[in-house]
Amino acid sequence: MRQTLQPFICPASIISCETISMINPVSNEVIVVLIVALVVLPIMYLAFQQWLRHRRRVMIHRERLAAIEKGIELPALEQEAQRSSWNVQRMLLLAGLSWISLGIGTFVVLSAVLAHPSKLTEAIPSGLQWIGIVPVGIGLSHLFVYVVGKKTEAEAQPKIPFVKDLLQ
Repeated sequence: MRQTLQPFICPASIISCETISMINPVSNEVIVVLIVALVVLPIMYLAFQQWLRHRRRVMIHRERLAAIEKGIELPALEQEAQRSSWNVQRMLLLAGLSWISLGIGTFVVLSAVLAHPSKLTEAIPSGLQWIGIVPVGIGLSHLFVYVVGKKTEAEAQPKIPFVKDLLQ
């Protein structure tokens, strides 16, 4: 059974009322499929990523056992774990820049909307654009932690002397 929208009176409209009545609303089945897809697909992606990580660990374990059997000296396991781990500093930088962009975008959009009032925007309170400062602050805190972490990381690494330092 197809449901159609009832035409409304539109005397000054460019679109005829018959055209509007032919538009069908989205069926419930489509909405259910979209919701299921939005839930199931990310779960499937994460499960596949975990499976790949498990397979990688099994492969590393087998390689290490084979090396032990042959009597080959093994590299430190920490190096292998460090290669596969997330780069926290890079994630902090990405998150900080994303939050700052989101905050500036929110501020600009709300400022533009409030600068040109209409019937649709009269319910929006003035000064709401300042809500964009919150994501900017979150982004700045991420960048602050990034900079402090980089300095700490640089101090923790042993410094390699330059050639001119060796000549003195």
